[in-house]
Amino acid sequence: ASAVLLKELGMIEELDFVHPKDMQDGKVRVSSHDISTNLPYAEGIHLAFDHHASEANRVGPRENYVLDPGAPSASQVLYDHFDGTAKFPAYTREMMAAVNKADSAQFTREEIFHPRGWILLHFLLDPRTGLGRFRDFAVSDQALMIKLTDLCRKLPIEKVMERYDITERSDRYFVLEEKFREQIRKYSELREKIIVIDLREEDPILAGNRFLPYALFPETNISLHIFWGREKKNTVIAVGKSIFDRSSRYNAGMGMLKYGGGGHEGAGTCQVPNERADEIMRNIIQDISEAA
Repeated sequence: ASAVLLKELGMIEELDFVHPKDMQDGKVRVSSHDISTNLPYAEGIHLAFDHHASEANRVGPRENYVLDPGAPSASQVLYDHFDGTAKFPAYTREMMAAVNKADSAQFTREEIFHPRGWILLHFLLDPRTGLGRFRDFAVSDQALMIKLTDLCRKLPIEKVMERYDITERSDRYFVLEEKFREQIRKYSELREKIIVIDLREEDPILAGNRFLPYALFPETNISLHIFWGREKKNTVIAVGKSIFDRSSRYNAGMGMLKYGGGGHEGAGTCQVPNERADEIMRNIIQDISEAA
């Protein structure tokens, strides 16, 4: 959505998608000609838009850093910065409503089990769904997202969802859905109101909706996923609050910041050394329990 808005303003010559951790570690080269959205702040950039609360503590105020932890999405921060309703075409209002709904996870259980339209598109493109692991699609996820920055400006969402690049992904998503449910049930352990999902013994990790555990286990209010990082060089720990029971007082972004990661209040991730993963996982579980 941010790319669509910047294209409407004529501010994009080239588009790239990068991993937040690479941005935070300085592995992504930026210059005074670059704009970032929904990414950790990088020195030397022209302008950065974000809404992750943990970044406020890590970075502090900067003239070229537009941060609003209260915004439902980074795209909304950008939209407001450029005087949204006055600057952007009418079609962007529906898009922004969908983006904000998705980024703040304001879904119903029905929408989790039976997604369509903008909601389904969000799940298909969400890296945490896992469809990017499949290499047999006609175009890569990155190529598709670049293509969508133009398609979403020209077509209503119903027509966008009929494009072959989308339908081949949605068909795969629904085929894998039941198997993904079985995998989540098999590797989940309930610890009071925490659901711990350890997928390090599972290969492959099936593609599926990251909110499904909350729909399957409505008695929980927070989840902790553990899985291998790239080439098993590290371990990824992802914490997310339930989108149905929002009673947890744990700040996920700040909690992950302690271990070199980040996020916002409702969700965060960190990448840790394999040999410390179990220890850090126990520490995080203790922190979550104490916050409750």
